[in-house]
Amino acid sequence: MDSLSIITTDIRIAFKKKQFLVGVFLDIASAYDHVLVPVLRQKMLQLSIPEKLVRFVCNAVSNRYIIIRSQNTELSPRSIWRGLPQGSVLSPLLYNIYTYDLELVVNSFCQILQYADDVALYFSSNSIEEASSRLNSALDYLGDWLNDHGLSISVPKCSAVTFTTKYKVPRCNISYKGSLVSCCKQVKFLGLILDSKLNGVPHFNHVIKKSEKGVNVLRSLSGVRWGAHPYSQKLLYNAVVRSHFDYGTFLLDPGNKQALDKISKIQSKSLRIILGAMKSSPINALQIECVDPPLYLRRQFLSDRFFIKVLQYSSHSILSKLRRLSNLTMPSSTGNVPCLLHSFNKLSRLPNPVESFSSNPLFLNSYESLIFDPKIILNFGIEKKSTQASTCFLEKISKDWQGWLPMYTDASKIPNNECIGAAVWVPSFKTVLNFKLPPLTSVFSGEAFAILEAVLYAESHNLNKVTIFSDSRSCLQAILSNPFRSKKKHNTILKIREALFRCSKKDIHIVLLWIPSHCGIAGNETADSCAKGAIFCGSCQHPNISAHDLSALAYSHLLKSWTIDWQSSKEKTGRHYANIQYSIPSSPWFFKYKFLNKKVTSIICRLRIGHACTPVHLAKIKIKDSSLCECGMDEGSTDHIFFNCSLINDSLFDYLSPDFPRPCNLNSLLSLPSSSIVKILGKFISVNKLKL
Repeated sequence: MDSLSIITTDIRIAFKKKQFLVGVFLDIASAYDHVLVPVLRQKMLQLSIPEKLVRFVCNAVSNRYIIIRSQNTELSPRSIWRGLPQGSVLSPLLYNIYTYDLELVVNSFCQILQYADDVALYFSSNSIEEASSRLNSALDYLGDWLNDHGLSISVPKCSAVTFTTKYKVPRCNISYKGSLVSCCKQVKFLGLILDSKLNGVPHFNHVIKKSEKGVNVLRSLSGVRWGAHPYSQKLLYNAVVRSHFDYGTFLLDPGNKQALDKISKIQSKSLRIILGAMKSSPINALQIECVDPPLYLRRQFLSDRFFIKVLQYSSHSILSKLRRLSNLTMPSSTGNVPCLLHSFNKLSRLPNPVESFSSNPLFLNSYESLIFDPKIILNFGIEKKSTQASTCFLEKISKDWQGWLPMYTDASKIPNNECIGAAVWVPSFKTVLNFKLPPLTSVFSGEAFAILEAVLYAESHNLNKVTIFSDSRSCLQAILSNPFRSKKKHNTILKIREALFRCSKKDIHIVLLWIPSHCGIAGNETADSCAKGAIFCGSCQHPNISAHDLSALAYSHLLKSWTIDWQSSKEKTGRHYANIQYSIPSSPWFFKYKFLNKKVTSIICRLRIGHACTPVHLAKIKIKDSSLCECGMDEGSTDHIFFNCSLINDSLFDYLSPDFPRPCNLNSLLSLPSSSIVKILGKFISVNKLKL
């Protein structure tokens, strides 16, 4: 995504400047198979990798043999003197080391993007001839570098594309060693099809073809009244259909509207299959019933989430490029702003700066602190809801932790206030350390910051045998987890590990312990009240926002935009569903009721949406001539069928408990899909064999 975001942003910058951008997309012939092990060894030594590790790696990839078997014939073993083993987990990393200085050869001529063996060279200019000349010079130098490293370019598999807004796309003249590189109108780079106009039509059509196969899988696994539960169907849809919508499409937005509408139709088709809904069902109701937002909002959400990851790296090249694109874009142009530029304008102007690093936060800490095993106790022996928690806590302190200095940490957030308060309470010294953290900070970060300050306090005052009690199990688990395997590299957690490691080197013994919150433990209650007070009067020593805390901001922006879209669209379509589902839920209601079969779940979904096979609705969509029920007593509405129809032996009133408030209608029951009501509706539908 980094490479794709960079090249698409550069293309948009060239478009704004009325320039051509010529790109050459290269194919390295059998790249992994032609790596020279002696050259790889030299590169590893240049990067200051320990010689012992270099010898180990080189011994692992050299002196290998292959045996070819054909039917019953086996050829003698053949020695392999070059190349990296295919399928090895080390091979991609070793190839990156092997080609780490490739960009230095061509970056004076043009820009280069490299991801493993996929290489793209491009240059933007007002003249197509100048761009072609630059790229030809770069290819000559690149060819020399590849020859020295045992690699070569497969010219027939290479492509050159001219990106321009002009109606007629001029041809570029790119050659390599006398062979012309074919000029194309589109190219597939890292799974994304880039066309010369960057309108995304070829890629969107490719996505449509791939996702249709997934839709057929959904269709084959269930119907309206049989098959897999909607819960399983929704998970399958996310994996085999929506995943194609998600990959890279936000980089091509705004694109061709007709192609994007076709993708939205596939989403609607999939949601109808999942719910077993009728074709006449409103699309906005289907999206909320499945909690799957409109795709244009989801693309913006994915863009926000990607940009939040980028923000924590101050040296990321996409930041300067987006700043240039923002300066070139008219402030009044709101309709055709790329998703990534919209994320930049929205998230780079927050009230507090985002904590950023020159490289991965993991590499800013010592290796010893990363492999250090801190002393953390998650099972202190006190139950969460124990009424004797305070007494049990004092007994354990006097028995097992006599002579240790207790410290208590906590963080708090008041709903009406955006700031986070963090506090450290040291009862032996009657000392309170309170801090106010900026808005958008999570409670997790507040808890981590309080623990960090407690450790630093013990280190600065040279306090030995310290117990730090925290009620944040997730924070202690993050400190205890292996930072190399953890997906999230939270900088405060890494600082805590670094501080604990320093303390252990100074023979300062610190133990972190988890205790349940709000159980009457005096120290924890005091720390909690101090944290609440810190929201208003704490010292603001940590003004930056962690990028990890902004991940929740991307979802809140999605929810806010989706709510606005729902409030405006329900005035036109989906009014019945709006009276049942007032707000957007966090998850579909049927996720909690996997005991229901497909038939019952589909009928309840149809009733909630308001498009079921009742005489009233069938007459409305002109499938039946009359809305009269088959009993002939009244119109065939849902209330009549469930409560008063003479053709059905039972009434839904017979299934409701006597203390259930009356009078009631079906819509009031459907708006509150609790466990008891869902069971009652499921039993009524099954017993009476309703087909709606």
